[in-house]
Amino acid sequence: MNRREFAAALAALAAMPTAIGGTALALTQGASGHPRLLVSSAEWTSLATRRKADPDLDRFVALVLDRARKDLDRSQLERKLDGRRLLGVSREFIRRVLQWAFAFRTTGDVVFLDRARREMLAVAAFPDWNPSHYLDVAEMTAGMAIGYDWLFNELPADARATIRQAIVGNGIGQARNGHKTFRSTNNWSQVCIGGMVLGALAVRDDEPALARDLLAAAQKDVFIGLSAYKPDGVYPEGPGYWSYGTTYSVLLIAALRNAGMSDWGVLAAPGFAGSAEFYAHSIGPSAKHFNFADGNEGQELPSPIVYLARELNQPALLTAKRDMIRKNQGVADRFAPLSILWWPAAESAPLPPLSYAGQGPQPVAIWRSSWTDPDAFWFAIKGGGAGHNHGHMDAGSFVLDMDGLRWAKDLGMQDYLSLESRGIDLWNMKQDSSRWKVFRLGSDAHNTLTVSGQPHSATAMASLRMVSDREALIDLAQVLGLRQATRRARFSNDAVEIEDQIEGATPGRDIRWAMCTEADIRIEGKTAILSQKGKLLHARFDGDTTRLEIRDISAPRSEIDHANPNTRQLIAVAPAGADSGWRLGVRFTRG
Repeated sequence: MNRREFAAALAALAAMPTAIGGTALALTQGASGHPRLLVSSAEWTSLATRRKADPDLDRFVALVLDRARKDLDRSQLERKLDGRRLLGVSREFIRRVLQWAFAFRTTGDVVFLDRARREMLAVAAFPDWNPSHYLDVAEMTAGMAIGYDWLFNELPADARATIRQAIVGNGIGQARNGHKTFRSTNNWSQVCIGGMVLGALAVRDDEPALARDLLAAAQKDVFIGLSAYKPDGVYPEGPGYWSYGTTYSVLLIAALRNAGMSDWGVLAAPGFAGSAEFYAHSIGPSAKHFNFADGNEGQELPSPIVYLARELNQPALLTAKRDMIRKNQGVADRFAPLSILWWPAAESAPLPPLSYAGQGPQPVAIWRSSWTDPDAFWFAIKGGGAGHNHGHMDAGSFVLDMDGLRWAKDLGMQDYLSLESRGIDLWNMKQDSSRWKVFRLGSDAHNTLTVSGQPHSATAMASLRMVSDREALIDLAQVLGLRQATRRARFSNDAVEIEDQIEGATPGRDIRWAMCTEADIRIEGKTAILSQKGKLLHARFDGDTTRLEIRDISAPRSEIDHANPNTRQLIAVAPAGADSGWRLGVRFTRG
């Protein structure tokens, strides 16, 4: 499939008629009875048949059921904060209750029903769900709502009443007329709106006025957080946070539709559905993400990519996820049962395009030589920079896969609590913020350029322009504080070239090119030979007088930093010339 055909599929999706328009009308005419949240009766009843037709789905179900049974003996969750957050408890609660409710509904074994009931009652007894960090409330409400709905008919009346009162008192009652998080321009809006709407729809039979008021407030603000996807679906907080924010927007869509309502236009929001393509392309043949911003390179199996692959009729977007299942992976996601129930039929379908480019606050270009060759070349590069929520000083940074291995890597995020507990002002994004003293977040740790060891601008953002289908040009001038600075990337099926040019630098000032890798490095003249697991990558440099260096970055740089095990940097350094100019090129090829 080429990009034009994919765009046509998105346009067709956006043109689909909605179900019922008005919130009040939907609440009176919507689906009644339980279960009704997120999954249709047809999706429940067809699961056995679909398992027989799809070995991957069958394995997925077996993995989740096996984990559900192994988790039965876990001690009940307690209200223990991790720093200022209860979020880990909320997420573990979702994982447990969804898998046990799913296991009960698919096997009929009451041991799962009883265990889910006890966990829900334990959480209902918490004095609160930590409203000072409202994500914790939203996620706990979502888990309680789904468990309450999926198990409603089997729960004793007194247990239903207790759980319902907790959903209202600790959850949706606080957001009857909206909540300040609804108006956030990041993932908080998506998560908090999604979680609160799930709670309202779960208890709407007993709390119709509350549900109606909350849904009206949520609908009014829903597009504020969705602006992050404009214009092309590149989620500015990176693929990891794409999974988080998009999960709750997809939960919102599915919940509204199964309630007999329209989806409020969420699926057709600019860039939203197309973000599935961004996410799929962000995973290289190494099975690792282009983990820019506060993300990790390891992939999960998030439910929104499953839902969107089905809605877009693009099952090939799940190629990497099927590979995970065949390796007995993918069950860690707390919404794994939803991925199972939304899993599209295993039909032959055209593969996505081999390249992806998208604009937005963090524009990216991603290429691969093949979707089916495990040894394919894959290269991803970005513009943007630090001036956005969860951003790093990573303008111009890139990652590279070849022969199924990650050769140029992003170090990713560092655990928030480890930094907050040491007094780091982590959410202050200003130039003088202590955030930028953290090695992994600053420009020194990324695969980009720096001038005389100075950090990138914390507010400037680099543009990315596609010169051709296989060539991108990034303007780093404002990020580096120079008159002119560009990074040009060219991709072919067996090589990647990067060319950097600078004008207006102070003569004699060192300009540094860097790349993080777990490969061993040997330098021979102007060529660096990288090796790992019996494979070789050559990086051939040309340009101004350059010295190549190897820098071990495995140990923590300071007491606030985490270690980066088995990681080093390949560095090329050269001074700006007498004419204030500087140029460096590098070509990556198989050894």
